[in-house]
Amino acid sequence: MTPFGTLAQLCRTAIFALGRELAAWKASRARVTFAAEAVLSVALSVALANALGLSDTWWAAISGFAVMQTSFAGSVQRAVHRITGTVIGAALGTMLGPWLGDRPWLFVPALGAIGGIAVYRANGSKAAYAWILGGVTALMVTYEAHKFASVRATALFAALRVAEVAVGTFACVLVASVFHFGPKWYRKNRTPSDASSARAAGESTAPSAAVLTSLPESVRPTRTLLGLQAALSITILASLTYVLHLPGFAQAMVTAIAVLIVPPGLAADRTRQPVMEKMVQRVAGCMIAGVLAVVLLPLMQGQAVLCMLALSIGVWAGCHVQTGREGASYVGRQFTIAFIMVFVQDHHWSSDPLPALMRLSGILIGIAVLAAVMLATSRLYIPPMPQDASR
Repeated sequence: MTPFGTLAQLCRTAIFALGRELAAWKASRARVTFAAEAVLSVALSVALANALGLSDTWWAAISGFAVMQTSFAGSVQRAVHRITGTVIGAALGTMLGPWLGDRPWLFVPALGAIGGIAVYRANGSKAAYAWILGGVTALMVTYEAHKFASVRATALFAALRVAEVAVGTFACVLVASVFHFGPKWYRKNRTPSDASSARAAGESTAPSAAVLTSLPESVRPTRTLLGLQAALSITILASLTYVLHLPGFAQAMVTAIAVLIVPPGLAADRTRQPVMEKMVQRVAGCMIAGVLAVVLLPLMQGQAVLCMLALSIGVWAGCHVQTGREGASYVGRQFTIAFIMVFVQDHHWSSDPLPALMRLSGILIGIAVLAAVMLATSRLYIPPMPQDASR
C-alpha cells in the first residue's frame, strides 16, 4: 500500500475508533479514579503556578497531567524521570545555547544532533521518558538562547522551565499520594474484620511487578533510523525557524520527538505504520481541541471559574477516552494535552485563542516536516550490527 493509502486508512481507523469510544461511553471505578486524579492534579498545578507567579503556567499544567499514571508506582517513576530529564536538559541547553546561538552553521546541526540522540536513546531505554524530557528541554533552552544572546537570560529561562515542571510534577505526586495512601489509611482505621477483608482485596488488585518492569532495548537499526529521522526533522525545523521565525517551534520539535517513540522489538522497516498512526491521532486530538478553543474561549471571557470548569471537563473527557479500549487512546491523550494548552495560557486566564492556536500550529508544522522526512527515508536501508561472538 502506498503511503497516502496507508494515511487514508489510518485516518478512517482513528475516526471510527473515536466514534466507537464515544458511543460506548461507560464509566468504571478505575477510569473515574484516573480522571479525577488528573483533573485535580492539573487544577493544583495551575493554582500553584499562579501563586508562584510562573510565566508559563500551561507547562506546569501539562506536567501535572503527563506524569499521572493509572498506578501510584508508575506516577512516581514517571515523576523522577521527568524531573531528572528536565534538569539535565536545562543544564545542557544553558551551557550550549549562548555559545551556539549566533553561529547558525553550528546551532542548527547541534539541535538536530540533540534530537536524534534523544530519540535513539529513548527507544528501548529503561529511562525512555527521561531521555525524551532531557532532549526536549535541551532543545528548547538551546533554541531560546539564540534569541536571548545572554548566559544570564538563558539560565533564567532554564530555571523557570525546571520550576514549571517541578510544580506540575509535585502536584501530580501529591494528588496520587492522597488517592493511594488515603484508602489505605481509611482501611487501617476501620474495624479489624473490615480492614482485613479490605487488605485482602487490595492485595488481589495490586499491580504486578511485570507492569513496572522497563521495556527491553529495540534493535539497533530501528533506533538508528528513528534517531536519524528525528535529527533531520529537527534540523529542518530549526533552519526554517531561524530564518523565517516560524511560530510554535517548541511544539513542533516536541512532536518530532514524541511520535518517533515506538514499541520495542520492531524491525526498522516496520516502524512507519505505528509512527504514522501516532501522527494521525496526535493531529486528530489537537484539531478537536483547537476547534473547541475557538468556540469556547471567547465565551469564557477570561473568567477564572468558567475557564477552570471548562478545563476540568476537557481533562476528564480526554482521560476517559485515553483509558478506553476502542483504539482511540492516543487521541484522548493528545486532546487532553492540547486542551490544557488552550485553556491554560501563560500566566493568566484569557479569552484570546490566538496564543494557543499558534502552539497548535507548531504541532501541525512538526507533523508535516516529519512526514516529509519519513517519506524521503522510507527506502533507506540500515544494516544490522554483527552479532557479538562472545554470546
